[in-house]
Amino acid sequence: MIIIYKSETVKKQFCSEFKKKWRYPEQVKKKIESAENYILNAGSLVDIANYPPFRFEHLKGNRKEEWSIRLGNTGYRVTMIPCDDDGNEIVDGNIMAQCKTIKIVKITEVSNHYE
Repeated sequence: MIIIYKSETVKKQFCSEFKKKWRYPEQVKKKIESAENYILNAGSLVDIANYPPFRFEHLKGNRKEEWSIRLGNTGYRVTMIPCDDDGNEIVDGNIMAQCKTIKIVKITEVSNHYE
Protein backbone atom coordinates (compact mmCIF):
# COMPACT_ATOMS: atom_id res chain seq x y z
CA MET A 1 0.00 0.00 0.00
CA ILE A 2 0.91 3.63 -0.29
CA ILE A 3 0.84 6.02 2.65
CA ILE A 4 0.19 9.72 2.16
CA TYR A 5 -0.09 12.29 4.94
CA LYS A 6 -2.58 15.01 5.85
CA SER A 7 0.32 17.36 6.64
CA GLU A 8 4.06 17.50 7.21
CA THR A 9 3.38 17.45 10.97
CA VAL A 10 1.50 14.16 10.66
CA LYS A 11 4.30 12.73 8.53
CA LYS A 12 6.75 13.56 11.31
CA GLN A 13 4.43 11.85 13.83
CA PHE A 14 4.17 8.58 11.89
CA CYS A 15 6.93 8.14 9.31
CA SER A 16 9.90 6.20 10.73
CA GLU A 17 12.19 8.45 8.69
CA PHE A 18 11.68 10.90 11.60
CA LYS A 19 11.86 8.36 14.46
CA LYS A 20 14.93 9.97 16.03
CA LYS A 21 12.74 13.02 16.77
CA TRP A 22 9.75 11.07 18.12
CA ARG A 23 8.83 11.84 21.72
CA TYR A 24 6.74 8.75 22.36
CA PRO A 25 7.31 6.08 25.00
CA GLU A 26 9.65 3.35 23.70
CA GLN A 27 6.85 0.79 23.36
CA VAL A 28 4.81 3.23 21.24
CA LYS A 29 7.79 3.94 18.96
CA LYS A 30 8.10 0.22 18.22
CA LYS A 31 4.36 -0.10 17.57
CA ILE A 32 4.32 2.89 15.20
CA GLU A 33 7.26 1.53 13.24
CA SER A 34 5.62 -1.91 13.06
CA ALA A 35 2.31 -0.39 11.95
CA GLU A 36 4.05 1.61 9.22
CA ASN A 37 5.82 -1.52 7.94
CA TYR A 38 2.61 -3.54 8.03
CA ILE A 39 0.67 -0.91 6.08
CA LEU A 40 3.42 -0.49 3.48
CA ASN A 41 3.55 -4.26 2.94
CA ALA A 42 -0.23 -4.78 2.89
CA GLY A 43 -1.77 -5.62 -0.47
CA SER A 44 -4.87 -3.52 0.20
CA LEU A 45 -6.96 -2.08 3.00
CA VAL A 46 -8.55 -5.49 3.56
CA ASP A 47 -5.24 -6.69 5.06
CA ILE A 48 -5.35 -3.87 7.61
CA ALA A 49 -9.06 -4.36 8.33
CA ASN A 50 -8.57 -8.10 8.91
CA TYR A 51 -5.50 -7.78 11.17
CA PRO A 52 -7.02 -8.28 14.66
CA PRO A 53 -4.41 -6.36 16.74
CA PHE A 54 -5.23 -3.14 14.83
CA ARG A 55 -8.95 -3.24 15.72
CA PHE A 56 -9.73 -1.28 12.55
CA GLU A 57 -12.78 0.86 13.23
CA HIS A 58 -14.85 3.64 11.73
CA LEU A 59 -14.92 6.84 13.79
CA LYS A 60 -18.08 8.77 14.61
CA GLY A 61 -19.25 12.34 15.00
CA ASN A 62 -17.17 15.07 13.41
CA ARG A 63 -14.54 12.45 12.46
CA LYS A 64 -16.98 10.14 10.62
CA GLU A 65 -14.84 10.18 7.46
CA GLU A 66 -11.89 8.69 9.35
CA TRP A 67 -10.91 5.20 10.42
CA SER A 68 -8.46 4.18 13.11
CA ILE A 69 -6.10 1.42 14.10
CA ARG A 70 -4.92 0.82 17.65
CA LEU A 71 -1.27 0.50 18.56
CA GLY A 72 -1.66 -2.43 20.93
CA ASN A 73 -2.59 -1.63 24.53
CA THR A 74 -0.60 1.60 24.55
CA GLY A 75 -3.63 3.91 24.36
CA TYR A 76 -2.33 5.31 21.08
CA ARG A 77 -4.11 5.12 17.76
CA VAL A 78 -3.46 6.12 14.17
CA THR A 79 -6.31 7.70 12.24
CA MET A 80 -6.59 7.50 8.47
CA ILE A 81 -8.83 8.10 5.49
CA PRO A 82 -8.94 5.56 2.63
CA CYS A 83 -8.09 7.09 -0.77
CA ASP A 84 -8.70 6.15 -4.39
CA ASP A 85 -5.91 5.51 -6.90
CA ASP A 86 -5.52 9.26 -7.49
CA GLY A 87 -5.11 10.01 -3.77
CA ASN A 88 -8.60 11.48 -3.38
CA GLU A 89 -10.32 10.71 -0.09
CA ILE A 90 -13.07 8.09 -0.20
CA VAL A 91 -15.76 9.29 2.18
CA ASP A 92 -18.93 7.91 0.58
CA GLY A 93 -20.21 4.41 0.10
CA ASN A 94 -19.41 1.19 1.89
CA ILE A 95 -15.66 1.34 2.60
CA MET A 96 -15.59 -2.22 3.90
CA ALA A 97 -17.02 -3.47 0.60
CA GLN A 98 -14.28 -1.57 -1.28
CA CYS A 99 -11.39 -2.69 0.96
CA LYS A 100 -9.88 -5.08 -1.59
CA THR A 101 -9.40 -2.29 -4.12
CA ILE A 102 -8.17 0.47 -1.78
CA LYS A 103 -4.38 0.73 -2.04
CA ILE A 104 -3.77 4.21 -0.56
CA VAL A 105 -4.43 5.59 2.92
CA LYS A 106 -4.00 9.13 4.18
CA ILE A 107 -2.70 9.23 7.75
CA THR A 108 -4.42 12.08 9.59
CA GLU A 109 -3.13 11.76 13.15
CA VAL A 110 -1.19 9.77 15.72
CA SER A 111 -2.60 10.39 19.17
CA ASN A 112 -3.05 9.07 22.66
CA HIS A 113 -6.73 8.21 22.56
CA TYR A 114 -7.12 8.81 26.30
CA GLU A 115 -5.56 12.29 26.56
